[in-house]
Amino acid sequence: MRVYTCTPVAFHGNGFFFTRDTGLICMNLRKLGAESMSIMPLPFHEDDIREDIIRVPMEQLKSADWWHSLHLDGVVLYSWGAPRYTTIAKAIKQAGVKLVIHLDSNGDFFDEEWKPSRSFPQRCKNLVTHTAIDFLRARHLKLADVVTMSPPVAEMLRRRTFYGAAVADRVVSMPTPVAPHFSYDGRAKLRKAVCVGRWCGAEDEIKDPGLMMQASQALVEKDASVVVEIYGRYGEQVAAWRAALPEAQRARILLKGFTPSAALKDMYCDAMVSFCTSKREGTHIASAEALCCGCAVVIPARPSLSLPQWYTTKDSGTVAKEDTPESLADAVLAELREWQSGNRNPAAIAAAWQPFFHADKVMAHIFAPRAE
Repeated sequence: MRVYTCTPVAFHGNGFFFTRDTGLICMNLRKLGAESMSIMPLPFHEDDIREDIIRVPMEQLKSADWWHSLHLDGVVLYSWGAPRYTTIAKAIKQAGVKLVIHLDSNGDFFDEEWKPSRSFPQRCKNLVTHTAIDFLRARHLKLADVVTMSPPVAEMLRRRTFYGAAVADRVVSMPTPVAPHFSYDGRAKLRKAVCVGRWCGAEDEIKDPGLMMQASQALVEKDASVVVEIYGRYGEQVAAWRAALPEAQRARILLKGFTPSAALKDMYCDAMVSFCTSKREGTHIASAEALCCGCAVVIPARPSLSLPQWYTTKDSGTVAKEDTPESLADAVLAELREWQSGNRNPAAIAAAWQPFFHADKVMAHIFAPRAE
């Protein structure tokens, strides 16, 4: 079987690319025995792993003849449901290839729910614009044989104009793909809370290092035994904050920096809780990885995090009551108490969520041979 992935953006096709999204799906299709490559538009980058990538001009991705020449059985297209990529989806379908479109979204396509109220004229303008885009997005998704997304978003679209059952009935559940090595290995859990993100550079505005720092400090102030570990690249702001903490707190708030995927798996298997501090997320990969390793999750009380908040279902976590650092810290402590009371089972958490996230399981389901 030949199943390729396609990302219509010229990302760097380096080692990191193949640990998530279409790169991760490509590697797991290979593990299932399929021939798979990742397709992206030009240009090549110096750090590309060229033996795993096909790059062509963007116009070629819109050619049904080109797709037909690859003799594929399937394509997983990471289009985010964006209408600007409809010509690519059409070309794949015209080539007679099974099309899987991944929708990486919490269903708030326009980020309006969490923004301050607009003026009346602006709201009217947005209504017209967003209605037109929704119509085009629904038409794009209806080209797919399968749409991968989360169950809450699927049911949300089932009730929306333009989408309905025509989209929702095509859904296979996969909010975001996770590598299968993120699995619980049976070890005893430690009284530890972890937070994973990129705390410097372009991600600052989304990951919210301010909330991470304030909530972590509140957590160790409220509880004299909990250990907090922060994973991911950080800058001078975060380093200076930790350095200024009282020694007793500094000893229990550890900055781990960039951590390879295999080590993150061990960390999640050790920890009882992984907490998110993002301002907004379509899916939140770190929380998905944590759940697959039997680690409960805690999510801030932010409307823009509606999908990660769903991750707390199935006895798997807690949503903070208010959008404050103190409330987030209280939610982490409440979750730790659930563990101490025997109300959390790491094996059960992992078993409940792996079918939604593990890329090999989802791809095996989608491309399983059908009886004639």
